[in-house]
Amino acid sequence: MLYWPVFDFRYSLDMPRLLPHIAALESYREAASNRVRPPQWREESPPGDAESSPDLPAEQGPSQKQIDIRKEQLRTRNTDRARAWVKQRFVPGSAPLSLADILSMHSIVAHDSGVRYNTPGTLRHSGFIVSVGRPVVGGIHVGAPESRLPQLMDQYIQFVNGKTLVGLPAVIHALLAHFFFTTIHPLEDGNGRVSRLVAAGILFQRGYNGHGFYALSNYFYDNDIKYHRLLHYCWQQPLPFDLTPFVAFGIEGMVVELQGINSFIKMKLNRSVDKETLASARKRRSARRLPVFGIGPSRLRSVMRERA
Repeated sequence: MLYWPVFDFRYSLDMPRLLPHIAALESYREAASNRVRPPQWREESPPGDAESSPDLPAEQGPSQKQIDIRKEQLRTRNTDRARAWVKQRFVPGSAPLSLADILSMHSIVAHDSGVRYNTPGTLRHSGFIVSVGRPVVGGIHVGAPESRLPQLMDQYIQFVNGKTLVGLPAVIHALLAHFFFTTIHPLEDGNGRVSRLVAAGILFQRGYNGHGFYALSNYFYDNDIKYHRLLHYCWQQPLPFDLTPFVAFGIEGMVVELQGINSFIKMKLNRSVDKETLASARKRRSARRLPVFGIGPSRLRSVMRERA
């Protein structure tokens, strides 16, 4: 468990170990800036934050099913709205991330969500201690004391917008922002969703187009246990945090997703070329079948132009 009295934003990265991952990422730079998204990157809500979302009061019978359905409908609606807000707010060249942005994201994703301790758009302030984890991922992590949250979040904003992080590759910047937000766990509910939106905003602002919404999140969802194990591994190490394994994992995920984009783009291009080739072949066959008896050269050229 993290000892909060000595917490700070120091971290270490083994850059030689990360260089192959960064090189692989750079090889897909074109895919990162392309606006094409594979069909699996649909506009749909991600799974809930199983570790951190407080449970609804237990009920019996059909009423519990109705509550679950309503909760999922609200989650989907709110997530779609939050994504649209982030996409509009974090265009390239826009102002850096602020605490107001984070609280706006939370206000959208947590609005009327039907969960206990629902305080949209505010930091934890009601004595609620948030803890995340389970034995299968390596233990329990307790978020920062609420008395320290205003100061810590001011420091977090300065850290995320500082020259050091802005000078790193965009994906590492987003991953570090994601890690430290999740570490602090400043919200009573929805910390996972907001941390993903923060990372998405950074990626979007730094030229990843709409892919910021999906690229890291998809991989985290598909590898949920490993993702949480790496978080807990980093939390349990002596300060400063050695974030190399977590960052390597995140870059691997981005590469996998960009490979998917690249393959999808190539498939679309190949299909386009195939269609053009078939169309040209049909025109040539049609021209060869053209009846020419009784047609002068000028008329023949005119008919062929019409058919083309």
